[in-house]
Amino acid sequence: MKHRTATLVPAGRAHDAVSYRRWVACQIGPRRVGGIYRSGYSGAVYEVVAVDPGPRTEWPIWQITTRILGATIAVRHCTAWEDRDQVLAEPGEAALRYWAEHVLADPAPTAGPTAGALLEQRHLLDEVAHPEQVAALQRLAA
Repeated sequence: MKHRTATLVPAGRAHDAVSYRRWVACQIGPRRVGGIYRSGYSGAVYEVVAVDPGPRTEWPIWQITTRILGATIAVRHCTAWEDRDQVLAEPGEAALRYWAEHVLADPAPTAGPTAGALLEQRHLLDEVAHPEQVAALQRLAA
C-alpha cells in the first residue's frame, strides 16, 4: 500500500501580506484613531489613541492604544473587536462633542488612576461653553 506524503508549499509573500492585512482589519474592526467606543465585555468607554497594524517582530504582532475617557493613562493591547462592542462616536466633530459632554458631566475622582484627570480641560470647556460669564468674571478680576 502506497502512503501519500503531504507536501507543504509555502504561500506567496504577496498572498500572505493580503491575508494578514485582512485578518488585522477584522481584529481592529471599525475602531479608528480619535473615535470613541464602548467595550461589550467591560462596559468601559474609551477613545482610540493609536493603531499599529504591524506586522511587528515581537508579540503582539499588531496593537491598538486606547484610553478610558477621563483617564490619563493609555494602554496598548491587541484585543479584537467583538460584535457586542459599540461605536459611540466616529472620529471628528462627533467624537469631540461626545468627549466634551463626558468630561463636563463626570466629576474628577479624588483617588485612583483617574484622580484629577482632565481638570484643565474641564476649565477650558467651561470657558468655551459660557463665554459671556467668563468675560464678565475677567472684567471683574481686572
